[in-house]
Amino acid sequence: MGPSLRFASLVLAASATLVAQQGGEERTRLRPLPKQLPEVVLSDAKAAIPVRDFGLGEGGIDRKQTSLRFHESDGCVTPGGVHVACRAVGVKLTFPSGREVLLAPDGGLHLRSGESAGPYPAGLEFLLADGATVRIALAQSRKSRIRDVWVTHDRRSLQPWRLGSDAQATARTKNWSGIRLACCGDGGDIYRPLAIGPLVVLDRVLVPKERKDKTPRERLVVLTEPIRQSLLRMPRQHRETEASVRRAVAAVTEVADRSSMIFPRGAALRRAEHDRLRWLLGGGFELQLDPDISATPHLQLFAGTSALPMVEWTLGAGTAAYLTNPRSDQIGKRWHGNGTRVITTAHELQVREHLQERQHALRVIRRLKR
Repeated sequence: MGPSLRFASLVLAASATLVAQQGGEERTRLRPLPKQLPEVVLSDAKAAIPVRDFGLGEGGIDRKQTSLRFHESDGCVTPGGVHVACRAVGVKLTFPSGREVLLAPDGGLHLRSGESAGPYPAGLEFLLADGATVRIALAQSRKSRIRDVWVTHDRRSLQPWRLGSDAQATARTKNWSGIRLACCGDGGDIYRPLAIGPLVVLDRVLVPKERKDKTPRERLVVLTEPIRQSLLRMPRQHRETEASVRRAVAAVTEVADRSSMIFPRGAALRRAEHDRLRWLLGGGFELQLDPDISATPHLQLFAGTSALPMVEWTLGAGTAAYLTNPRSDQIGKRWHGNGTRVITTAHELQVREHLQERQHALRVIRRLKR
């Protein structure tokens, strides 16, 4: 048994004892950082990821939700009470919190307090914390720059502005090929979410001046559901009878069985080391992001301070999980067998090449490392 596998066995045994002593998994959950802003949070979203899972506030919406509807005089109101008002001079989102966000005809994004970002000449899609989206398409002509506005929730889509003028029409939900921004905090903490497989990278775009030091410039959200599923499926691909492989697969099976303790729902992860993107998980495990391995960053699971990871996830177009090769007679071979396919969640946030979003996400990760 290699040193990393021996250490993994010890960590798993110790974490099991700790759970028994403390009365269950609930008490082993990680706590958010009390003072520093967390760099990484965990989400167990199984399909689309809610804005609140970013760990950046409630998004300025009403907790008591209604239904998507047209406003009696102007635009639409989302289920969480966000009023989307449409004019030729811009589209304004007014949140129940009192925060106002305006997209101007030139694509400039503005807060009433004076802060601005952009421009976004083709328009934007806003992701709201109540699950609604607001899509604003801008025209390139000088007249009627605000071309179309769609407000969508679930499978229902309303169009309060069409071809440069007021409208009250229903519309079919279509794919959006432009830039997406998430409205966090009180609605005015605006981030650009970019997903590479199970990792969502958040880049801060706009924030009120008084909240600049209270919001992280960048944040990572790890989607734990596809990670758990890959750990559950991995043993089926490694049925070799060689002893070291059997032990490695057994360790992965134990991690999968205890994944709710190792990857606690909603946890904010603490840094394990200052000079590496490595964070503490539950049960003595650690998670590391290495953005410098070739052109494809790797997400790595370690048993404590072990030098070698147990499992690695390659973050690319075809994200896969790989078992670190445990065989001592295969020196130089990084992984054992083929990779295990990782299911894709947060489809709408996956990076798109025509917007060069992958390169953008990697720049944000490297900025976080520095």
